[in-house]
Amino acid sequence: MNNLFDLIEHTHRTIFLTGKAGTGKTTFLNEFVKKTRKKHIVVAPTGIAAINAGGVTIHSMFGLPLRTFVPTFDEIDRDYAMNIPDLLPHFKYRRDKLKLLREVEIIIIDEVSMLRADVLDMMDLSLQHIRRNPAKFGGVQMLFIGDLYQLPPVVRQENESILLQYYNSPFFFDAKSLQEVSLITIELKHVYRQKDKDFLEILNHIRDAQVTANDLQVLNKRVNTEFEPGEEAYVYLCSHNRMADAINRKKLDELPGRSFFYNAEIKGDFKESQYPNDETLELKVGAQIMFIRNDTTADKKYFNGKLAEVTSLTHNEIGVVIDGTDKEIILGKETWEQKKYSLDKDRNIREDVLGSFVQFPVKLAWAVTIHKSQGLTFDRLIIDAGRSFASGQVYVALSRCRTLEGIVLKSQITRDVIFSDRRISSFHESTNANEQIERILHDEKYDYSIRKILRYVDMSWMKASLEEWQIAVKESRFLDKEKATGLYQQLSPLIADLAEVYNKFDKIIKAKTLQFVKQQNTWQDIQEKSKGAVSFFFKNVYEKIFSPLKELYATSKGEKGLKQYNELFKAFIDDVEDYLKSLKTLHLLDVALFDKNLDVEISAKVDKIPTHVISYQLYEAGKSIEEIMKTRNLSKGTIYTHLSKFVETGIVDVRQIIPEEKVAVFEQTFSKKSMLTLSEYKNGLPDNFTFDELKLLRAHCHYLFNRGKSPDSGN
Repeated sequence: MNNLFDLIEHTHRTIFLTGKAGTGKTTFLNEFVKKTRKKHIVVAPTGIAAINAGGVTIHSMFGLPLRTFVPTFDEIDRDYAMNIPDLLPHFKYRRDKLKLLREVEIIIIDEVSMLRADVLDMMDLSLQHIRRNPAKFGGVQMLFIGDLYQLPPVVRQENESILLQYYNSPFFFDAKSLQEVSLITIELKHVYRQKDKDFLEILNHIRDAQVTANDLQVLNKRVNTEFEPGEEAYVYLCSHNRMADAINRKKLDELPGRSFFYNAEIKGDFKESQYPNDETLELKVGAQIMFIRNDTTADKKYFNGKLAEVTSLTHNEIGVVIDGTDKEIILGKETWEQKKYSLDKDRNIREDVLGSFVQFPVKLAWAVTIHKSQGLTFDRLIIDAGRSFASGQVYVALSRCRTLEGIVLKSQITRDVIFSDRRISSFHESTNANEQIERILHDEKYDYSIRKILRYVDMSWMKASLEEWQIAVKESRFLDKEKATGLYQQLSPLIADLAEVYNKFDKIIKAKTLQFVKQQNTWQDIQEKSKGAVSFFFKNVYEKIFSPLKELYATSKGEKGLKQYNELFKAFIDDVEDYLKSLKTLHLLDVALFDKNLDVEISAKVDKIPTHVISYQLYEAGKSIEEIMKTRNLSKGTIYTHLSKFVETGIVDVRQIIPEEKVAVFEQTFSKKSMLTLSEYKNGLPDNFTFDELKLLRAHCHYLFNRGKSPDSGN
């Protein structure tokens, strides 16, 4: 499995990574996210699974409704499910989430055995919509991790019948979104938890529902209906929370001494449904506890699932002796974090902490549910496999223990509680690719790298964005449409030409890659062609599209009546900015493609042009006062105030706006007067002088005095 990381990293394959209990799936996940260069997010079907995987829930990431979904446009009974038209309105995301999900390259779904097919289809439709890409999952690579023989998807009885009208099973692999995807299954084989080959063989037989009479005979030798734990620590594995809670309560109450209570410290946004431990932890000296987290210190004294006994308690400290040792250790608290993903200024995906849950990493452990034992390892277990165990739970329960000798059965295991779903085994058999990893990697590594270049260089999406902007231009009531329409007419043929160049590059580079695979061409030739394409598109898009759009946006930013228009226009510019920044980071395998000589600072940030300057620009472009008023949705008085600033500096000659004879009357009347108020000017002039005109004339007067002249001396 040395090539497993490379297979995921250097191909675009959709992969289901599976393995029996204890084969290291979680360890691989943790190592992969540390090493990968791909922009990734980790999601899980449930809150607890998401916290444990260091990710977020699928529903919170994609804003999905909790209702059952069926992949049809047909009318359905909305009391039981929702269809595609019902779902689409849920895809109205904030700008930051849109940018994040357009940037992601691989989505990792942990504990995928619990993921329902309809939820995966909702993810698919969301990603296609967000990324404006009709490919499955919007072109994102998917990595599924889990064991289908363990906890199955939860389907409520009232929804099961309608779900099965559209899906062969509720399992993720029967989602419609995967029917046209070349998904492969890679199974981790080496079991780290159990060392006993005979016990492993029995577990495998149970997992595959091929248990033999000898297997049952060996297992049922572990039955002891009267067994009660002595000094050694055992955990009672239960099928339901109420059973585990009742056992833990009873055992705690039987202990002498007082209870100590430890409250969790909860900061920020941390949902109660995702608390990793009790909000208030009740303990007594002598209590059997279990660690629910690995020791993060260098000492590594305990791990997730390790048992211990409480030996001392104070209001602030818990002393325990770990099972198998005789030395007391004092526990420290651990922090669990509720996270969300976002993009930093360099467009890398980062994890932001929304909230935290701080508590001691232990809980009562005379009993624990099978569901909460997922991923844990025990040395000694008490199991009653005859009581209400669901599909797969016998295997999960038995496989939690390191050895067969560590298991005590409270009832016999019979064939009728061991069953597997043939749909799971068929899926495994038809998609298993363990023996093909090297071949797939060799065949697809170069093609994947080229397709990644093509995906990021492709700018044909700009055509649709340009048309959407032009519609907004036409619909806006308060926009200077002449400039906007002029830019549209300039950009439309340019973008069409660039899209045609891209199509030609697409064909050429794919042909050269095929020739390379057949050893008819060199990789160096492909590399140079790719470098040339990145430089060409960067230069043209930056100079001919991005910069003109920014210049035009500066004239409308913050203008009255243009909020909705500006939001759409800015979103278009932001997308072009993202495109340019992507080109700067492109690599072909390990070779950077961007020409550093073209490097410029790319920012969609635009400084607003002062409002009086915009009015002057329109005036300078030949528009009348009335036309400026209409274009800007401003009053005549406001426009005159704007222009007065330019009259005062001499940029605008007042005689271009006010008749020369009226200017002459003003200058003669106030030739010997100092600066006056508008009312004083008005009182000294004929009635045909308006206050708006006087704004300009007073500015004209200021201009003359600043030049050392009196009004009657002319200018």
